[in-house]
Formats: sequence, structure tokens, C-alpha cells
Amino acid sequence: MIRCLKRAGSVSVAVLLAAVSAGCAPRSGTVEGTTTLAGAPAGGAEIQFFVKAGAERTGTPFAVKAAGDDGSFRVELPPGPYHVVARKTAQVGGRDRVYKGEFSRNPVVVDAGKAATGVDFALAEMSSAGFTPREGTGVLGVVLSGGKPVRDANVYAYSADAGTVRGPSYVAFARTDARGRYTLPLREGSFVIVARRKGNENETGAIRPEGASGGEGERVDLPAGKMKEIGAIALHPPKEEKRRIRVEAGGQEAQGAMLLGKVVRNDGSPGAGVYVMAYPDHRMIGRPFAISGKTGADGAFRLVLSKPGKYYLGARSERGGPVSPGEWVGTFDAAPDHSVEVARGERKEEVNIRVIEKW
Repeated sequence: MIRCLKRAGSVSVAVLLAAVSAGCAPRSGTVEGTTTLAGAPAGGAEIQFFVKAGAERTGTPFAVKAAGDDGSFRVELPPGPYHVVARKTAQVGGRDRVYKGEFSRNPVVVDAGKAATGVDFALAEMSSAGFTPREGTGVLGVVLSGGKPVRDANVYAYSADAGTVRGPSYVAFARTDARGRYTLPLREGSFVIVARRKGNENETGAIRPEGASGGEGERVDLPAGKMKEIGAIALHPPKEEKRRIRVEAGGQEAQGAMLLGKVVRNDGSPGAGVYVMAYPDHRMIGRPFAISGKTGADGAFRLVLSKPGKYYLGARSERGGPVSPGEWVGTFDAAPDHSVEVARGERKEEVNIRVIEKW
């Protein structure tokens, strides 16, 4: 039989969980905070409390709380440390998008009879690198075309060491409002900020002929807790020849390395209409670092990487979102972990990927 412990601060997580299940928990404390998305309250965001932190965290949360319409939340918890994550799914551009934030000062320690306040989240679309904004840190500005504000332009932040300002390797993005204004939550570090109007509602993929580009971007160096106004970004029509090259290369132009191969279906026929994706994370979740153009009738692909390194390769017939019935999906299986490593300037061929139809 588990005895009630009066000194909550000395209780381990294992003992705490056993005590809770026995109906003999120490006195609770509270966690309070807010959730925002693009500077507005993220009402309905799900706040998850885990008792074990780490990149490989699995299983169900110890507790879950939904934020109110004003983005705020308050939850009672037994004393102890918690890794706190916020998530929200919203439909934008005709498809569900998942936004996430991890508290920048995890773990949150709950003390008996006390409130842990200021547990605030600035949610961002889930990225391949697990990028987490820090509250009160980011950039603000306006996007113009011909001197007039541009609504629904996409503003991207690329890490300054990414080697590119194109493709899906951006760490965060935001859309401009009716005044052409935007707020882009980030964290401390160095970034390159660039704006584009794609010519469609999707923020990924190469610019269409009717789109517009904000050039090569502006570098910003952010300390923690600083919201920096970077002024106006002027859009201009893309140069058609360069735009065409980027479309064929999945949105990229700069070449640090290149992968070439074929996508093959499980019956041996060419895998047409498939994208090949390079992830920096072995779990291959979130947004990839680079995406190829769509394969043609012969299943051939060319994947341009802006910098060398080790990448984990997958393929699917949609660029993002949950896998749908009828979609072709596969991984690079020549290596047990689905990885390939490329040096600077290397051109690696015969990188073949087999896909199967999901139902």
C-alpha cells in the first residue's frame, strides 16, 4: 500500500504516478500561460504535459488542457517536473496544418500550493528541425509591391547557415495581413528573412509565373526577447529562366550536392508523379529539408541539396499533410536507416526508391 507523502518536493515521478493512481496524491500546484499563433490568441490549442522529456518522447501525455478562446490556460497538477508542449491543428489553404510550440524553459517545475506562471507559447508550423520560437522574440515588417501593401504574401525565416533562402528548409513562416504587415515569431539566433507571393495558396513549392519574389533576403541577428522591425520587403516578378530551373529542382537553385535516381512502384513500373524528400531527422517527420520536383513518366528524380550532410530519404505523391488513401509512399532502403551521405559538390547517382500504394 502506498502511503501519502507530506513533502511533495521529494517525490519521484514514478512514486508520484503510483500515488496518483492510488488516490493519494500530494497537494497540487498550477501551471498558467498563454498560446498565440501569428500574434493572435490560439484558442483551442492543446497543452500537453509529459513527465518524461526528450526528442524520443513517446506515449500519451500525463495531462492535457485546451486553451480558452483568449489563448490562456490554467491547469492543476501534482508537484514535479513536466515537459510542456502546445499543439493546434487549423485548416489553412484547403488543408490541415499542424502548429506546435515547446516551452522554451522546459521542464516546468510544479510546487505544491504554488503557481508556475508565464508558461507562454508562440506556435509555429511544425518543421523538420523541431524549431521552437521563444516568447517575445521575432521580426515584424511589411511586404510591398509597386509601393502598395501585399496581402497573403509568405514571409520565411531561414537559418543563416542553411545555405539557401529557397525550398522547404525554412524554420518558420508567416502570412501578411490586409495591410501587408506580418509578425514572425522566432528565437535567438541568426536568420535570413525573405518574402514571396507564390501565385497559389500553398507556401511550399516554386513560384508560379504570376508570383513575385523578395530577392535574396535580409539577415537579422536576434537576441532572446527582442522583436525587431525590419521595414519593407519589396516584391518583383521572377526571372522566368531561373524560375523554371527551380521548378525542376523542387524550388532550389544553389547546389551544395545532388542526388539522382528513380522511383519504382512495387510492381517494377516507374513511379511517376512522386516527390523525393530529404530529412535531417531519422524519424522523417515534419517538414523536409529539401524536396525534388515531381517525377515524370520514367520515375526519374533530381534532388538538389543546398549543403552537404547526412539525409534520410522518403518519397510520396503529395507534398505534405497526412498520408491519404491511394497515395504512393516509400523510403530509400539501400541503407537500414534510409540515409544517404553526400559531400560538398558530390553528385550521387542510382539512388533508387521503391514506393507502394497506401490504402
